[in-house]
Amino acid sequence: MMAMAQGPIHPIDAPPAIYQHGYRGGLTVRQGSLAEVEHFCHTMHGIVSQYRALGCSKVDTQRCFVMIPKIGGPITARIQAQIRAHEMAHCNGWSADHAH
Repeated sequence: MMAMAQGPIHPIDAPPAIYQHGYRGGLTVRQGSLAEVEHFCHTMHGIVSQYRALGCSKVDTQRCFVMIPKIGGPITARIQAQIRAHEMAHCNGWSADHAH
């Protein structure tokens, strides 16, 4: 697993505009190292992907929890903002398979 964490940052899918807005429920955003994000999203959240997890979100009724990497190393402020926007779109109803 750790070898994957050294790979390049893949382009982050931009969400459709309809999902790009503030979340209207209770929002918790947690930041961690890339290793912490990987562990939480893959191990605790059960996401299966050929890419390393750069973030994830968990939506419940009127609540959304978002996990994103903190700025540092390969994570620039711009990349962090893209990851946050991507995960916020999932809070707002964008499906996990990234279909429109």
